[in-house]
Amino acid sequence: MNSITDKRIVSILVNDDFINYVLNPNLILKERWENHFTTHPDDLPLVNKARQILLGEYESTELSQDAALAMEHLIFDKCGLPFN
Repeated sequence: MNSITDKRIVSILVNDDFINYVLNPNLILKERWENHFTTHPDDLPLVNKARQILLGEYESTELSQDAALAMEHLIFDKCGLPFN
């Protein structure tokens, strides 16, 4: 995987709407994301990988060390926790 793909997956994984769509779906989120998939079908492989990661179904993330660190920083930031 390359750094551009890593960054796109990280951006999906820290998207609150996407997280809620996967973990706590409702009709509004379902419609919003299905519309996104229709207009951006090239995102589907990345979205499916992100969904698997969130659900704990993906055994290897294959993210670069920099991308994993960036994702960790964003998660800490969203949770309001200090990042060391």
